[in-house]
Amino acid sequence: TLATGGADSCLNLCRWGSALAPGDESSVKAVNDAINISCGAPVICASFAQVNQGRGLPIVAAGCMDGSVRLVHCGFDFCGSERILKPESVGSERVVNGINERGIRHGKYVKNVVWSPNAPIVATASADGTVQLTKVGNMDCVMSDDDDDDDGNNNHGTVSMEVIQSMHFDGPVESICFLDDGDTLCCYVRGTSYLSYFDLKDGCKQTKMSLNGESAGTGCFDEHVSFAVLSLNPSPNNGGKYLAAATDTSRNIILETRSERIVRNLYGHKNDGFSNPKIAWSSSGQYLYGNAQDESCVCVWDIASSSIVKRLDVGMGGHSGFVRDIYSSRNTDTVATVSFDKSAKVWLRGL
Repeated sequence: TLATGGADSCLNLCRWGSALAPGDESSVKAVNDAINISCGAPVICASFAQVNQGRGLPIVAAGCMDGSVRLVHCGFDFCGSERILKPESVGSERVVNGINERGIRHGKYVKNVVWSPNAPIVATASADGTVQLTKVGNMDCVMSDDDDDDDGNNNHGTVSMEVIQSMHFDGPVESICFLDDGDTLCCYVRGTSYLSYFDLKDGCKQTKMSLNGESAGTGCFDEHVSFAVLSLNPSPNNGGKYLAAATDTSRNIILETRSERIVRNLYGHKNDGFSNPKIAWSSSGQYLYGNAQDESCVCVWDIASSSIVKRLDVGMGGHSGFVRDIYSSRNTDTVATVSFDKSAKVWLRGL
């Protein structure tokens, strides 16, 4: 299933594999058969839950412009009329910091949503300078007949939501990712010169690692950095030994996780302070995919040589507008991209 969202305030769930069926109209049919769910505000980011006690949790989390994170039932065998999942109980005891009657809530728009790889925990980061860890479970797929909510929807499913950690910073939280099978959360806060690693098994103990390279850690912590990290992505192999960081200065960085060592600097594209850089690893860890501010393409870097070896552009069936986001499967050679041209592309083996 491919999940996409946009300014129309809808989350779209599409069985993209059906577009590969024989016939010229297969892709059109796949789009027409897609499920659209109103989220009440423009959707900025989305992420599928990964596991729940060894089983897939059929939930996708959508981070929205109004600061809400809507949890949506994403199973195609689901016959309920409304897929937005509400908190298990909406009494006063459940309306607490970070959770209200509509679910997870931040004070400003949501910048990142990521799920732990080994637990039903979703981490959400916001422009209000907060990161929230919420445990999700006990999903009730039996629809209720409660009164309409503020959006005029009814027949909501329910799910338990428990805030297990809330962290507050002095600036917008631009990017987050899980490491160590979900035991560590890595964050970047705008205006800082370091990445923060939080040990979730040790009371969220914080360790700071400078983004200025190993030389900055030799006795004097350099507090100045000339870029912001807008996307973080751990390598798919070697237990996430390396961390890719996309910056707003035409530079993508490969770092050694939990250290100040810069392994590679990747150039050849353009991104500045007005851009929205996104990156994704190939399943082998050999390549890094990234977008560019001035090109409607996906750049493919060979990590070993630090060079761009291919550009997936309109001549290769790519986008006619700037690329908004990139997702790469960790299990197959499949890459999905979305663009301001209002299209989604799925790239298969042989990029």
